[in-house]
Amino acid sequence: MKTIFFLFSYLVISILLTGCSSTQLLSSWNDKSAQKSPIEPVLIIGVANNNPTIRNIYEDTFVNSFAKAKILAIPSHTISEQPIEPNEQSLRSIIKKAAAGTVLITHILDAKEENSFIPSSYVVGSNSYAPGRLYSYYPFVRSSVSDMGSYVNKTIVVLESNLYDVKTENLIWSARTKSIDPVMTKKYYQGITDILTSDLTSKHL
Repeated sequence: MKTIFFLFSYLVISILLTGCSSTQLLSSWNDKSAQKSPIEPVLIIGVANNNPTIRNIYEDTFVNSFAKAKILAIPSHTISEQPIEPNEQSLRSIIKKAAAGTVLITHILDAKEENSFIPSSYVVGSNSYAPGRLYSYYPFVRSSVSDMGSYVNKTIVVLESNLYDVKTENLIWSARTKSIDPVMTKKYYQGITDILTSDLTSKHL
């Protein structure tokens, strides 16, 4: 029991201390009643708060991920260098120029900072701690709270990606990804797009 607890504590603390960027699929949904039809060409639209660099890298990376699955995708920045105006007419114009069958739109759903406190008295393999014994448990946790520790900051970013059928204008697939301490590089976006294209493939889209 004690060994398992310390191993678990070690893994948790290691994850907090390393702070390495990681991305996971939070949720995924698809309309099973939607008529199965080819989704290509897919128009990729990255909503990046008027940041052309982030938008271009994201869209290009997604196009490359689709290419691996032999699906034709078009980055919206190759049709309009400026961000698409937030109105139906502008969006329809871009979709028509791309001759798109589907449109995939990605945007930031949530971005926040989280602080985690790590007491300095966490010692892996310590023999002074026995969670099953009252008089050894209290002194240990009391000292761990009292001792000086440190706070570890983490940045949590959640992205939402929605795929729409141009003909019906209906949502046919939606997914959310969660990233910890993301670094806005091509490698980061590649990780996201690989996860999303894999999920699309698994749902036979």
